[in-house]
Amino acid sequence: MKELITKLESLGFTTYESKVFLVLMKGHNMTAAEIAEEAGIPRTSVYDILKIFAEKGYCNELETPTKLRYEAIDPEIIEGKIENELNKTFGSQLKILKSLFENIKPMYKASLPSENKVDVELIKGFNKFRPLKLIDLIKSSQKEILIMNRLEAHISKDLDNEAKKFYKKGGVVRSIYEASLNFKIESGGKWIPATKEELIKLLDSFQKQGEQIKLAHKVPQIMAIFDKQTVFISLIDETVTKNNRTDIIIRNKNYAEYAREIFDNYWNKSMTLDEYKKLKN
Repeated sequence: MKELITKLESLGFTTYESKVFLVLMKGHNMTAAEIAEEAGIPRTSVYDILKIFAEKGYCNELETPTKLRYEAIDPEIIEGKIENELNKTFGSQLKILKSLFENIKPMYKASLPSENKVDVELIKGFNKFRPLKLIDLIKSSQKEILIMNRLEAHISKDLDNEAKKFYKKGGVVRSIYEASLNFKIESGGKWIPATKEELIKLLDSFQKQGEQIKLAHKVPQIMAIFDKQTVFISLIDETVTKNNRTDIIIRNKNYAEYAREIFDNYWNKSMTLDEYKKLKN
């Protein structure tokens, strides 16, 4: 526990804030008094800390007939919020870092003989840079992205900036989504379990942004194909959490054409969003 408090303090938390944060993470739907007792700090200090946490989006404040209760939100979301705060704080250093490595990256193994170059990249287990790989693939795409996907965990309706840029330059995105409800969606500042109606609203919003969409009863493999050149695969294993899966990036035109044939086969068999809307629950 002391080690976790020390790490939180290094991120700018006070000692009291660190203790309240860890109690919220372990607990569920607690009152300020319960949090103060568990953290071993004065109740008056806890009220101020909880107000700050609620404003920053670290916890939800739940109003009941008798008392306010507090519940931490998903730690992955909090991690993203803190990362954004750090990005703002250290923005100038990050700009220099990115500029520096934009020049350094082309140098990486540039002198490697062509016969030794690898066209398969493996990302195994937890890797916080995993999402950046997808962003880089979107950035480098010019014409077409094909996606087979399962919506999982927490899904936002906001389209990321790179996808918006891709649409602006005339890019086409065709996606096949699994018609399942194994995810949560943001509504009124809270994450709620998805319903069929929420799934339809979400996919409607994607379509309005330019995405062509179909649905399948089952998507056997998460896959994306970029400009008929590169294939991204996230291997599905129900016994492994999403963040610990194995991802494979294959940069091979022939394999991309093969993967595209598989995608087109599923596309032709899948239903449109309008057809899905007519299905009975």
